[in-house]
Amino acid sequence: MRHNLLLSGHAFRLRPVGEQDADFIVDLRHRGGRFLNQGAGSTAEQLDWLSEYFARIGDFYFVVESLSDHRREGLLGLYDYDPRGRSAEWGRWVLEPDSNAAVESALLIYRCAFEQLSIERVWCRTLAENRRVIAFHESCGLAREAELETIEHNGEMLPAVVHTLTRAEWPSVRARLDRLASRFATRRVARPPH
Repeated sequence: MRHNLLLSGHAFRLRPVGEQDADFIVDLRHRGGRFLNQGAGSTAEQLDWLSEYFARIGDFYFVVESLSDHRREGLLGLYDYDPRGRSAEWGRWVLEPDSNAAVESALLIYRCAFEQLSIERVWCRTLAENRRVIAFHESCGLAREAELETIEHNGEMLPAVVHTLTRAEWPSVRARLDRLASRFATRRVARPPH
């Protein structure tokens, strides 16, 4: 969906994805590793996907950029937004391998959900084999659902862990993530252009 949500933190910001990001999306997702769905194979395919995305309601896709030089460091989205149930899923999360934007990008997507869109519950689904991301969500204080869910991944149905965060839990998670993001921002080293 075309939107104008822009959220800034200590060292990073989220800005809306545009057509000018198609090459970056294809390149980063191809380098993103085995836990990502393959996605578009070319810039033309990505532009077609973006065209469909821009027409979808309740789908907010972002580029993660450094505040200092607006260097693109990743992607993430908030989607399947249900205004009646006031819930949404976040995902499509992929960062440059040497980026330290993980904590702050999570903080910003939650700020978007709870503070911009007034959502009551956000969840994310992570392939059960992706232990690193599962540990990240749990270190942030997210609740893990007891049952695994099965999701489609590159044509296969695979088990996934579901984590949720509610509006009631958000203030304590926000304080924790904000402290960590602030620490990472002070250690940030400028990277050469991509």
